[in-house]
Amino acid sequence: MKLLCLGDSLTEGYDIDISKGWPNLIHLTYHIDVVNCGISGDTTFGMLSRCEKLLHEHEPTHLLILGGTNDLWFGLKDELIMSNIYAMVAQARHCEILPFVGVLTPSFNLNQKNMVHENYSECIRGFRNNLIGFCVDRELSYIDFSIGMQSNHFLEDGLHPNESGQLVMLKNTTKMMSKEI
Repeated sequence: MKLLCLGDSLTEGYDIDISKGWPNLIHLTYHIDVVNCGISGDTTFGMLSRCEKLLHEHEPTHLLILGGTNDLWFGLKDELIMSNIYAMVAQARHCEILPFVGVLTPSFNLNQKNMVHENYSECIRGFRNNLIGFCVDRELSYIDFSIGMQSNHFLEDGLHPNESGQLVMLKNTTKMMSKEI
């Protein structure tokens, strides 16, 4: 098994030691190849634009897509974000790679406004719910990274998981990993 993790700062491991990020913890825990292709600040459009090349370059057996926080920051609509995610799922399937959709962690910065003056935490919450429904309707495998996440699992910004939050994210991958190993 070889897992390619495609995402933004939640995948890259913003402001933590990368060796303690959930993608590396998957590698250490399950002894599988993991390629971390998270880029802080990336959007699902950016992820989509590099997805096909990464799939051919790394030849994974599995793809885990975790994105949308930056799209929501810029005020993009859920439907556009989900269409980008679905396009990445389609690319993976075309290459006979098993895709998984990651559902965002919550935001605990409850008063922050995004670029279009919407409550950012509410945008993330709403998108999370819509993405789960989207995955269920289309029978897509997904991992809800918010399960068990509490405010003490985040850096001061309330958005990025700290090292203890990375451990919770690892735990949330257990169901996926137990099916695949």
